Amino acid sequence: MTITSLDYSDVISTPISFVDILRARASEHADRTAYTLLSAGETDEGSLTFAQLDRQARAIAALLQSNDAEGQRVLLLFAPGLEYIAAFFGCLYAGAVAVPAYPPRLNQSMQ
Repeated sequence: MTITSLDYSDVISTPISFVDILRARASEHADRTAYTLLSAGETDEGSLTFAQLDRQARAIAALLQSNDAEGQRVLLLFAPGLEYIAAFFGCLYAGAVAVPAYPPRLNQSMQ
């Protein structure tokens, strides 16, 4: 699977955070596609608009903040996909440190 995104080079002239970029895009271009999930690099399996991504990230951030995750490491056990992107941005919104990892596979030894 491949995830594509828009070119953000036109958005920033001075360094700002990913959170600032997503919030600005959600405000200015809510219905534009932020990410598209492609299977085998060709087949569209789903997408997120900037508004959808912002809404999902805020919901995840609220949950993380309610569990005192600000400044803490948060393990993200996701296969590549749109859910991972929302969780990653949720960590950024909450001020947590995202630690991505692949989920364990079934029927494999822990070695």
